[in-house]
Amino acid sequence: MKTNVPVHIRPHLVSFFFHEIQGKEIHYLNFRSKSFGLMFSSSLSKIIRLLLVKTPVPIKLTELKILLTINESHNQKQYSGSVFQVVSGKYHFLELPEEATEVINDLFEDIFRIAFVYYVTGHTENSAFPHIIRAINSFIDKYELLEFGFSVESLRRLYYREIKKNTKLSRLGLVSNRIAK
Repeated sequence: MKTNVPVHIRPHLVSFFFHEIQGKEIHYLNFRSKSFGLMFSSSLSKIIRLLLVKTPVPIKLTELKILLTINESHNQKQYSGSVFQVVSGKYHFLELPEEATEVINDLFEDIFRIAFVYYVTGHTENSAFPHIIRAINSFIDKYELLEFGFSVESLRRLYYREIKKNTKLSRLGLVSNRIAK
C-alpha cells in the first residue's frame, strides 16, 4: 500500500524534474508518469525528514519516492507531483505541514533557476554563434515552459538579474518565493 503525502509540486517544476531525473516511467494513452526513489541518505530525503511532523503513531522511515505525472488527455496538459512512502505493517503515514510543502517547492525552484542560468551560460559559451535568446528559447522548449506562462522576456530578465550578482549559486542564500514568469 502506498501513502501519498500531500506535497503539491508547482507544475513548471514537475515538467522540469520530469525531464531531468531518471526514474521508472510509465506511458498509458495520454498519461505519463515517472517515479523515482530518494535514498535515505540523499540530501532531499534528509530535508524532507527534517520537515516531518510527529504523528501519533511512530514512523519508521525508509526510502521516500517522488511521483511526477503529466496528463495530456484534455486540451491542456495537467502536471502534478507528490511524495510518498511504501507502507506495510511497520510503516505509517507521513505528515508534512503546509510550510514544509512551501520549503520543498522553494528548494525545487532554486534548483530550477540555477539549472536555467547554467544552461543559458553553457549554451552561449559553447556556441559558435552565442545568442542568449536562442538559448532561452531552447530551455523553454526543452521543459515545455510556455504552458506555464513563462516568456522569453521574463526569463531573459531573470538570467541578467542572476548574472549581475556574479555568483551563480547566490540564489541559495536568498528568499526564493518568487516564481519567474
